[in-house]
Amino acid sequence: MQLMKTSKSIILCVSAAMVSALQSCKPEKKILEPAQSQTEGLTNTAWVLYRVDQIDVNKQIAFVESDTLLDVSEVYIDGNPLEIQFTTGGDFTLNAGSGSLLFPKQTGKWEFNNPEYPSAIIFEKGLPEESTIALLKSVRPRDPNLILKFNKFCGGKRTVSYHLWFMRK
Repeated sequence: MQLMKTSKSIILCVSAAMVSALQSCKPEKKILEPAQSQTEGLTNTAWVLYRVDQIDVNKQIAFVESDTLLDVSEVYIDGNPLEIQFTTGGDFTLNAGSGSLLFPKQTGKWEFNNPEYPSAIIFEKGLPEESTIALLKSVRPRDPNLILKFNKFCGGKRTVSYHLWFMRK
């Protein structure tokens, strides 16, 4: 009788331990943080150009664009690199540093193509010098880099692309 009681006690203890262990193994419920403002991530800081990659988009043997990527930073960045600053009011300012030849104007207006899910920055929208530069990744307030894709055209045909890498100053 005593052995049976002891066996039942052991079984109950083992069962309780297993139930407790299984409950503690449940994955924690993950909570997404609130969506961060892309405008907040881009504005009120200076961005300094530190790398320029050139991509030959017309190379026939390339499987993807990155197959023809060439780091041309030394050509575009020598001594005084380009800095760009965006304001929440929709203004931008460039310094006259190396790499500024890639932008049509030193100052002007900017906006995202889509304020909630931007994939490009539009400079001087509605004006003859309007240009659109693609964002290669979103820029949240905590992201250290801004990467833009600038396409160069000749006769209406895209000839080369540049990936412009900026870091927060």
